[in-house]
Amino acid sequence: MAIPESQLETWSHQGAVTSASAIYQRIRDALQADTTLSVRNFDVFLQGSYRNSTNIRGDSDVDVVVKLEDTFQPDYDQLDELTKAKVKACHRDAPYTLADFRRDVSSAIQRAFPNHNITEGGKSIKIPRTANNIPADVVPCLEYRLYRPPQTFLSDATYIDGIWLWDVQRNHSVISFPKQSYDNGVAKHERTNQWYKPTVRIFKNARGWMEDNGLIRIGTASSHAIECLLYNVPDQQFGSSYGSTFVNVVNWLSRADLANFVCQNGIQRLFGDGQWTEANARDFIAGLIQMWNQWR
Repeated sequence: MAIPESQLETWSHQGAVTSASAIYQRIRDALQADTTLSVRNFDVFLQGSYRNSTNIRGDSDVDVVVKLEDTFQPDYDQLDELTKAKVKACHRDAPYTLADFRRDVSSAIQRAFPNHNITEGGKSIKIPRTANNIPADVVPCLEYRLYRPPQTFLSDATYIDGIWLWDVQRNHSVISFPKQSYDNGVAKHERTNQWYKPTVRIFKNARGWMEDNGLIRIGTASSHAIECLLYNVPDQQFGSSYGSTFVNVVNWLSRADLANFVCQNGIQRLFGDGQWTEANARDFIAGLIQMWNQWR
């Protein structure tokens, strides 16, 4: 028996945003007013489900990025040796590092939230839930520059800007491109006549239902993974009704070659490099099919 349209419509709804906006604004104001950080150039912005308007009821943690703009992390791997030398000649080592910035951001958060049990995560400074706010992850990072080879003999190398941070618990770097991810999500939402984001929310709610009913293991698919998975589905599979969209998307995914899927940012591959695995994606898709066929 198919999942009723009414159920899918309920799952399509966006979760509350007022509490997320409130904690984000409080964090942003505190960092910008902090005297230690006042001599630094940095940007503060949301990323993830709340930024992309794909949050669902029950989503909690708000991801707040704090990007230092005085220092950047370059990636020259795509350049030939001559071009690399030319680009590197224009750069110098920064005296103020990500470790310094994270220390100062952490101290600022501690001062701004003195009655909270602030903790340090691998990638973020964690503000817990209280009676007055939902939890938030404050993510200190640097600008990341992925340099690309010159397009012509006379032109210079260009770069794609992202963010770079260091996971202090797992001891490795993390690179992402939140601006491109947001822009691509908005563009796909427009191309699908506003069906894309509600569909992402349906699949996120379906994930929770499948976990609760034992169709997939908890942790099989993160919210970010689900959003990226659906980003790769052709635009024409979205629309008409929630039921037809669900069936069209799942049927297309079940037949698709997942190997070359990309993240919503359009730059990074969805699978590999310690990210989501194709096996988990297949388990998620199989669970969706089973849920649809066995719905009561």
